[in-house]
Amino acid sequence: MDPKPLPPSEEAIGIDLGTNPHFLVTSEGEMVEAPRHFQKAEEKLAKAQRELSRKKKGSNRRKKARLKVAKLHRKIANQRKDFHHKVARKLVNRYGTIVHEDLNVGRVRIYV
Repeated sequence: MDPKPLPPSEEAIGIDLGTNPHFLVTSEGEMVEAPRHFQKAEEKLAKAQRELSRKKKGSNRRKKARLKVAKLHRKIANQRKDFHHKVARKLVNRYGTIVHEDLNVGRVRIYV
């Protein structure tokens, strides 16, 4: 099955990513809430990490507990990827041009 191109669209939109508490805000004023996947899984994760810390290093039970913690982290990562993909897909299907800011938010310095 060959991929089919989307129908052309003249509509354009600007997006502002990472504005708290929203995941993104569009130039049309639409606000997409950030899902709280980590916060929802935090209790399960904390419990699994406590159980892991009690296991003796090198034991098979520790390996199982480590895999359980890894599985929870993987689930959270997959939920985030799924959310990002769905939001991006929705925008791509609707607009022909998408403009976003080019910010390097990891290296912001505030001088007082």
